[in-house]
Amino acid sequence: MQRRTRSEKGISMSMKFRGILSATGAAALAVTAFAPASAAPPEKSTATWVTAEIAQVGELEGFAGTSHLIGFSGNTNGFSDVAVVSFNCPEGQLPSWEPDSGCEEVGIVGMYAYDAEVSVDKKLSQATIDATVRVYEGESETGEPIWGQARELNVTMDATGDVVTSKDRQEECVRTDKERPAVVTSGQVGELDLAGGVGKIDQVKQFCKF
Repeated sequence: MQRRTRSEKGISMSMKFRGILSATGAAALAVTAFAPASAAPPEKSTATWVTAEIAQVGELEGFAGTSHLIGFSGNTNGFSDVAVVSFNCPEGQLPSWEPDSGCEEVGIVGMYAYDAEVSVDKKLSQATIDATVRVYEGESETGEPIWGQARELNVTMDATGDVVTSKDRQEECVRTDKERPAVVTSGQVGELDLAGGVGKIDQVKQFCKF
Protein backbone atom coordinates (compact mmCIF):
# COMPACT_ATOMS: atom_id res chain seq x y z
CA MET A 1 0.00 0.00 0.00
CA GLN A 2 1.41 3.39 -0.92
CA ARG A 3 0.20 6.85 -0.03
CA ARG A 4 1.11 9.91 -2.07
CA THR A 5 1.47 13.28 -0.42
CA ARG A 6 2.12 16.81 -1.63
CA SER A 7 3.16 18.06 1.78
CA GLU A 8 5.19 21.26 1.69
CA LYS A 9 7.66 19.63 4.09
CA GLY A 10 8.31 16.86 1.60
CA ILE A 11 8.90 19.31 -1.22
CA SER A 12 11.03 21.85 0.65
CA MET A 13 13.49 19.29 1.95
CA SER A 14 14.32 18.09 -1.55
CA MET A 15 16.48 20.94 -2.85
CA LYS A 16 19.40 18.49 -2.80
CA PHE A 17 17.39 16.12 -4.97
CA ARG A 18 16.40 18.90 -7.38
CA GLY A 19 20.11 19.56 -7.83
CA ILE A 20 20.58 15.97 -9.01
CA LEU A 21 18.04 16.49 -11.77
CA SER A 22 19.24 19.95 -12.78
CA ALA A 23 22.95 19.12 -12.96
CA THR A 24 22.80 17.77 -16.50
CA GLY A 25 20.76 20.70 -17.67
CA ALA A 26 23.14 23.18 -16.12
CA ALA A 27 26.09 21.49 -17.79
CA ALA A 28 24.35 21.54 -21.16
CA LEU A 29 23.63 25.25 -20.83
CA ALA A 30 27.18 25.95 -19.71
CA VAL A 31 28.54 24.46 -22.93
CA THR A 32 26.67 27.07 -24.96
CA ALA A 33 27.14 29.89 -22.50
CA PHE A 34 30.26 31.38 -23.96
CA ALA A 35 31.58 30.84 -27.47
CA PRO A 36 35.24 31.36 -28.39
CA ALA A 37 36.24 34.95 -29.08
CA SER A 38 37.06 33.98 -32.65
CA ALA A 39 33.39 33.22 -33.41
CA ALA A 40 32.33 36.33 -35.33
CA PRO A 41 28.61 35.74 -36.10
CA PRO A 42 26.09 36.37 -33.30
CA GLU A 43 24.91 33.20 -31.60
CA LYS A 44 21.48 32.40 -30.24
CA SER A 45 20.44 29.44 -28.12
CA THR A 46 17.22 28.40 -26.43
CA ALA A 47 16.69 25.60 -23.93
CA THR A 48 13.38 24.80 -22.24
CA TRP A 49 13.27 22.47 -19.23
CA VAL A 50 10.39 20.81 -17.43
CA THR A 51 11.06 19.49 -13.92
CA ALA A 52 8.97 18.17 -11.04
CA GLU A 53 9.14 15.91 -8.02
CA ILE A 54 6.83 14.08 -5.66
CA ALA A 55 7.28 12.41 -2.28
CA GLN A 56 5.67 9.05 -1.57
CA VAL A 57 5.28 7.13 1.66
CA GLY A 58 5.07 3.36 1.41
CA GLU A 59 6.86 0.53 -0.34
CA LEU A 60 7.22 0.56 -4.14
CA GLU A 61 7.62 -2.74 -5.94
CA GLY A 62 11.12 -3.14 -7.30
CA PHE A 63 12.63 -0.41 -5.10
CA ALA A 64 14.23 -0.56 -1.68
CA GLY A 65 13.00 1.47 1.27
CA THR A 66 9.77 2.64 2.86
CA SER A 67 9.61 6.20 1.51
CA HIS A 68 10.62 7.61 -1.85
CA LEU A 69 11.34 10.85 -3.65
CA ILE A 70 10.63 10.67 -7.39
CA GLY A 71 11.70 13.42 -9.74
CA PHE A 72 12.00 13.91 -13.46
CA SER A 73 13.09 16.42 -16.05
CA GLY A 74 12.73 16.86 -19.78
CA ASN A 75 14.41 19.15 -22.28
CA THR A 76 13.02 20.25 -25.64
CA ASN A 77 16.37 19.14 -27.11
CA GLY A 78 15.33 15.53 -26.42
CA PHE A 79 16.97 14.66 -23.10
CA SER A 80 14.89 13.33 -20.20
CA ASP A 81 15.70 11.66 -16.90
CA VAL A 82 14.00 10.19 -13.86
CA ALA A 83 15.48 9.61 -10.41
CA VAL A 84 13.97 7.53 -7.62
CA VAL A 85 15.70 8.15 -4.29
CA SER A 86 14.69 5.59 -1.67
CA PHE A 87 14.81 5.92 2.12
CA ASN A 88 14.12 3.80 5.16
CA CYS A 89 12.04 6.05 7.41
CA PRO A 90 9.92 5.71 10.54
CA GLU A 91 6.36 4.65 9.73
CA GLY A 92 4.46 7.42 7.95
CA GLN A 93 7.53 9.65 7.65
CA LEU A 94 8.19 11.57 4.43
CA PRO A 95 11.60 10.93 2.83
CA SER A 96 14.24 13.36 4.05
CA TRP A 97 17.98 13.95 4.25
CA GLU A 98 17.59 15.89 7.50
CA PRO A 99 19.63 14.24 10.28
CA ASP A 100 16.78 14.42 12.81
CA SER A 101 14.18 12.94 10.43
CA GLY A 102 15.04 9.36 11.27
CA CYS A 103 15.38 8.56 7.56
CA GLU A 104 18.33 6.85 5.90
CA GLU A 105 18.97 6.93 2.15
CA VAL A 106 19.19 3.37 0.85
CA GLY A 107 19.39 3.73 -2.91
CA ILE A 108 19.11 5.84 -6.05
CA VAL A 109 17.85 4.56 -9.40
CA GLY A 110 18.47 6.75 -12.45
CA MET A 111 16.67 6.39 -15.77
CA TYR A 112 17.50 8.26 -18.98
CA ALA A 113 16.30 8.95 -22.52
CA TYR A 114 17.97 10.86 -25.32
CA ASP A 115 15.10 10.94 -27.82
CA ALA A 116 12.29 12.25 -25.64
CA GLU A 117 9.41 14.21 -27.12
CA VAL A 118 9.06 17.32 -24.96
CA SER A 119 6.51 19.95 -25.92
CA VAL A 120 6.03 23.35 -24.27
CA ASP A 121 3.66 26.06 -25.45
CA LYS A 122 4.84 29.64 -26.05
CA LYS A 123 3.32 30.97 -22.83
CA LEU A 124 4.95 28.23 -20.73
CA SER A 125 1.44 27.36 -19.55
CA GLN A 126 1.50 23.64 -20.41
CA ALA A 127 4.12 21.01 -21.09
CA THR A 128 4.16 17.33 -22.00
CA ILE A 129 6.87 14.66 -21.94
CA ASP A 130 6.70 11.35 -23.77
CA ALA A 131 9.78 9.16 -23.54
CA THR A 132 11.10 5.68 -23.00
CA VAL A 133 13.61 5.89 -20.16
CA ARG A 134 16.03 3.10 -19.30
CA VAL A 135 17.65 2.31 -15.99
CA TYR A 136 21.36 3.06 -15.93
CA GLU A 137 23.17 0.12 -14.31
CA GLY A 138 26.78 1.22 -14.69
CA GLU A 139 29.55 0.78 -17.23
CA SER A 140 31.08 -2.22 -18.96
CA GLU A 141 34.81 -2.99 -18.84
CA THR A 142 35.17 -0.99 -22.06
CA GLY A 143 33.37 2.02 -20.61
CA GLU A 144 30.09 1.51 -22.43
CA PRO A 145 26.89 2.21 -20.47
CA ILE A 146 24.85 -0.77 -19.33
CA TRP A 147 21.11 -0.21 -19.69
CA GLY A 148 18.45 -2.09 -17.75
CA GLN A 149 14.67 -2.05 -17.60
CA ALA A 150 12.77 0.37 -19.84
CA ARG A 151 9.78 2.36 -18.58
CA GLU A 152 7.40 4.70 -20.37
CA LEU A 153 7.43 8.29 -19.08
CA ASN A 154 4.24 10.20 -19.91
CA VAL A 155 3.59 13.52 -18.22
CA THR A 156 1.32 16.54 -18.60
CA MET A 157 2.02 19.68 -16.55
CA ASP A 158 -0.02 22.86 -16.19
CA ALA A 159 1.24 26.20 -14.91
CA THR A 160 0.02 27.33 -11.49
CA GLY A 161 1.41 30.86 -11.41
CA ASP A 162 2.78 33.76 -13.43
CA VAL A 163 5.99 33.83 -15.45
CA VAL A 164 8.98 35.32 -13.64
CA THR A 165 11.58 36.83 -15.97
CA SER A 166 15.19 37.70 -15.17
CA LYS A 167 18.14 38.86 -17.27
CA ASP A 168 21.88 38.55 -16.81
CA ARG A 169 24.69 40.04 -18.90
CA GLN A 170 28.21 38.62 -18.95
CA GLU A 171 30.75 40.05 -21.34
CA GLU A 172 29.28 39.67 -24.85
CA CYS A 173 26.31 37.50 -23.83
CA VAL A 174 22.84 38.27 -22.52
CA ARG A 175 20.87 35.48 -20.86
CA THR A 176 17.10 35.70 -20.29
CA ASP A 177 15.41 33.26 -17.93
CA LYS A 178 11.64 32.72 -17.86
CA GLU A 179 10.35 30.47 -15.10
CA ARG A 180 6.79 29.41 -14.30
CA PRO A 181 5.61 27.17 -11.44
CA ALA A 182 3.68 24.11 -12.56
CA VAL A 183 2.02 20.94 -11.30
CA VAL A 184 1.72 17.46 -12.82
CA THR A 185 -1.95 17.04 -13.75
CA SER A 186 -1.41 13.53 -15.08
CA GLY A 187 1.68 11.40 -15.36
CA GLN A 188 3.47 8.18 -14.68
CA VAL A 189 6.77 6.46 -15.27
CA GLY A 190 6.08 2.79 -15.69
CA GLU A 191 3.95 1.78 -12.71
CA LEU A 192 4.88 4.87 -10.64
CA ASP A 193 2.26 7.61 -10.33
CA LEU A 194 3.55 11.16 -10.76
CA ALA A 195 0.23 13.06 -10.60
CA GLY A 196 0.40 15.90 -8.08
CA GLY A 197 4.14 16.42 -8.49
CA VAL A 198 5.26 20.03 -8.05
CA GLY A 199 7.82 21.69 -10.31
CA LYS A 200 8.37 24.33 -12.96
CA ILE A 201 8.70 25.12 -16.63
CA ASP A 202 11.93 27.01 -17.28
CA GLN A 203 13.07 28.61 -20.54
CA VAL A 204 16.56 30.02 -21.07
CA LYS A 205 17.41 32.17 -24.07
CA GLN A 206 20.91 33.42 -24.74
CA PHE A 207 22.28 35.84 -27.29
CA CYS A 208 26.00 36.40 -27.77
CA LYS A 209 27.54 39.03 -30.02
CA PHE A 210 31.28 39.03 -30.63
